[in-house]
Amino acid sequence: MRRNRCWYNIIMGSAVNSRDLLLCLLAKQRGLLDDVRLEGAVVQWQAGSGASLLEILEQRGDINRQQRTELESAVSSQAIETAVDPQSSRLRELPPGVRRLLVGGVSDVALATDVAFDTRPASPPSKTGVTPLPTTLTPGERFDVLQVHAQGGLGVVFLARDHEIERTVALKQIKSQWADDEDSRARFLLEARITGRLEHPGIVPIYALGADATGRPYYAMRLIRGESLLEVLNRFHATDVASKLNERMPELRKLLQRFVDVCNAVDYAHSKGVIHRDLKPSNIMVGKYGETLVVDWGLAKVIGSDEDVALTTRMVRQPESEGGATSTRIGTTIGTPAYMSPEQAAGRNDELGPPTDIYSLGATLYHMLTGELPHADDDDMGVMIARAEHGKVIPASIAAPWLPRPLASICMKALSLAPEGRYVSARALSDDIERWLGDEPVRAHRESVSERVYRWTRTHRTLATSLFVGYLVATIAIIIGSFGWSYLRVQQEERKQRANSAATTEAEDSPASRPPAAD
Repeated sequence: MRRNRCWYNIIMGSAVNSRDLLLCLLAKQRGLLDDVRLEGAVVQWQAGSGASLLEILEQRGDINRQQRTELESAVSSQAIETAVDPQSSRLRELPPGVRRLLVGGVSDVALATDVAFDTRPASPPSKTGVTPLPTTLTPGERFDVLQVHAQGGLGVVFLARDHEIERTVALKQIKSQWADDEDSRARFLLEARITGRLEHPGIVPIYALGADATGRPYYAMRLIRGESLLEVLNRFHATDVASKLNERMPELRKLLQRFVDVCNAVDYAHSKGVIHRDLKPSNIMVGKYGETLVVDWGLAKVIGSDEDVALTTRMVRQPESEGGATSTRIGTTIGTPAYMSPEQAAGRNDELGPPTDIYSLGATLYHMLTGELPHADDDDMGVMIARAEHGKVIPASIAAPWLPRPLASICMKALSLAPEGRYVSARALSDDIERWLGDEPVRAHRESVSERVYRWTRTHRTLATSLFVGYLVATIAIIIGSFGWSYLRVQQEERKQRANSAATTEAEDSPASRPPAAD
């Protein structure tokens, strides 16, 4: 078990360490560090690496040598007592997470990056109707946190070492600014429990759920080694696909197979009564060994339950960059503007169901095929949401003229304005994609005669080649025969004319044809 020491005891026990901590606080106040970097450096320092806080900050690249020198010259030993005073005006100016870092234990640091969480037994605060989490299994007892892996709206994900199984896992804990908000905590727990109930190869499994000594919830899950689908798409569309269509088509087919895997995972979730409500390329992870997983079920809704609707509509604050086209919004509109359905954009949260996810799948497919966001309109969020509400999407066949028409039709059917116009299920959408991949007719597109003939020739290439060769041979034979017949007719006519000419000449030369001689 890790050491259990509070920040006050650490500071008062070492003047050098106190001075280092004060230097970091000054760095925070000067805007050189954010909460995550500051807290991560302090926890790494506490692990006993032998380096000072400023040395750790410089090693991590959080500050440069000049900034370190300026900070050192700005600190005086007389300021240490002020720094550790919980009632200090300087402390009150800091964010709550940093202030708790100074006056509480390491367990109070929600964004610790390099060591485990505190393991002191405590009873976490609970929201009415929310089951308290056990603290008998705290992160510090089973997991050693290594570093920050990713951040979302409510939580931050760490790389952690699971000592029971001897494996590296992803450990997600609620952020410090949301830790004291009951609705946010309840939303975080709902996300963990919903995800834990979905046992599918395309959904990240949950290994453990608990709370640290301060009651801050966390859950451990499988670590996905790979990249998001958004990164893959950005790389795919970095070059002009149309100019190298023959070269890029195999890669597009692989992406579509990944999309089929996503549809299957979403269809499974729907069969369990759960809708995601925030499907987009950045919430789809692509593993190194063919894995495709749908992640971040933070806005998931259990169909027929009103609990999550009440929670998300009360959480009207934006957890991350506000107004971003691809950032998750929580409040009147639930979801991501660039991928949200018309009913989401209109704020009709009680109407959201499986068709909502199907629309977002269509928007993801649109991005995959065209390289564009379906509702993007510069940086005007109001215009973007209005476009989403009215289903104004540039047809995929216009946004990417090189697209095969059946594929464009599949995409636009999933993006139908009315829910009843979309595919009846995510499985139906994936089935149509697989039909196209198998060069079979798709249900979303009515083929013309020429398209049917062309597809038939692609499907039956050997027979088509044989028929073509036979037709070509027959045509050549007919042409040769026609020329031969014409030649014979001409020869026959010439012989006939020669015969007639000879007969005429012979008749003229015969004695009977000569006139009688004169007396």
